[in-house]
Amino acid sequence: GEGALELRNSLDCWACAVLVTAQNLLVGALNLLLLGLVFGTILLPAGAMLYLGFLCHPKFIRSQAPYCSAQMQNVGSTALLVAGFTLLLPLLVLALAAYCRLARRLQVGYCLVPYSKAVYKNLPVLPPHQLLLCPGHQTGEKVWV
Repeated sequence: GEGALELRNSLDCWACAVLVTAQNLLVGALNLLLLGLVFGTILLPAGAMLYLGFLCHPKFIRSQAPYCSAQMQNVGSTALLVAGFTLLLPLLVLALAAYCRLARRLQVGYCLVPYSKAVYKNLPVLPPHQLLLCPGHQTGEKVWV
């Protein structure tokens, strides 16, 4: 059978804690990079419309850029602002759904290591469905994202 959990000595515990922290920080940084990439790609059209709308509208910045004075007038920049703000919320929901689906597909939660691994030597390995904090995995429910 399995023995009782055995504590690591202080130097070993400290070294393992540093390694666990480094791995969790790296996984978190890669997760933020993935989040920025997905949101930046999906929200780019609305962001471009808002940027051009604010840049070329005479009440906001009064830019003298050649494309603002030659092709954009007050009505065009107002239309860009309205379209950009209108598209922002649906694209934000789409970006969040795409990020959640991609994070689940890549199984980002499996890469995080609990700190109890640094404290105890013979910690039992959990089955994969118990590592994530997803209620759908434990109860058998389907989550649609």
